Amino acid sequence: MAAQSDLIFDIGLHKGKDSAFYLKKGFRVVGLEAVPQLCQRAGALLSAEIAAGRMTIVERALAYRPGERVSFFINPEKDDWGSLERGQAEKGIGSAVEISVETISLQDLFSTYGTPYYIKCDIEGGDAIFIRSLLQTSVRPRYVSFELTSIDDLAFLRACGYDEFQIVNQWLHPFVTPPNPAREGAYVDTRFDGETSGLFGRELPENSWTSFSAVIEQYVLYSRLKSLNEGLAIGWTDVHARRRGEA
Repeated sequence: MAAQSDLIFDIGLHKGKDSAFYLKKGFRVVGLEAVPQLCQRAGALLSAEIAAGRMTIVERALAYRPGERVSFFINPEKDDWGSLERGQAEKGIGSAVEISVETISLQDLFSTYGTPYYIKCDIEGGDAIFIRSLLQTSVRPRYVSFELTSIDDLAFLRACGYDEFQIVNQWLHPFVTPPNPAREGAYVDTRFDGETSGLFGRELPENSWTSFSAVIEQYVLYSRLKSLNEGLAIGWTDVHARRRGEA
């Protein structure tokens, strides 16, 4: 089944800020979130779009095996750090609270809602689940993004058929504004913050797309500098990927 040009998956819905941006641009959105309180908060923010059938919230955790109940860890001090792994939920800050959640697989999301145009994935410690699950699908989105934590992530993207990449420093979002006129959907006058994933797809700078070998070199240099002096490589990075023929 071909990708649906008006559909976005927001994996790691959190409070719904990214989904609100996508919806204002005219896309339909399926948001995946494991934490019930965050689902409720996002549901309140996006109630009109849910009623109109343009927004769907799936209260599940992404996993390799669907339909299981598993432990999930919430950090009361950092509600965006919820994770299937206690260490990822804490990372030296606070003490995580354990809850039980139900799982869903990426393949089941595709089977139920279709193949999206773009997937934003932001799940602490779960990005590896996402990219490895994407490798098992037969049809893939034109664009994907997730937090970059290893060269292996880039290798899996390449194995999925993506051949152009951008590394985006998420810390710089407050200094980014959407292009006007818009290159994806409608123009939305907004400012991004640390709880948003920012621009995507064709709205990213065209001259920043680069090859597989070049993006590996960029990531190695960034990681090396961060290990030497984190103040010179501040923030954290997402990787965006596309297939050249579908740009």
